Amino acid sequence: MAATISYTPFEDLIACLRRDGLAQEADLIDQFLHKAAWTTGSELVGELGQVVKQIRLNHKADLTQACKDHLRRSMEMVKRVWPDFPE
Repeated sequence: MAATISYTPFEDLIACLRRDGLAQEADLIDQFLHKAAWTTGSELVGELGQVVKQIRLNHKADLTQACKDHLRRSMEMVKRVWPDFPE
């Protein structure tokens, strides 16, 4: 049975990243969600997972706790779709 995909964690992350001054990262996620065509939802979630992973690596010290929580929730969605996704 396929995992149910929700994009809400990523929408929340976009808003939080913008509040934390990371507009470029927020815009990238927004681009993936709203302006690109994907073959499958799971493909999109995998690509979003790569972005979330990079944000964690590059900006961990720059983020508020709220944004870190949104990153965690976003990664939980990625792991729901891709259980073996490397963090």
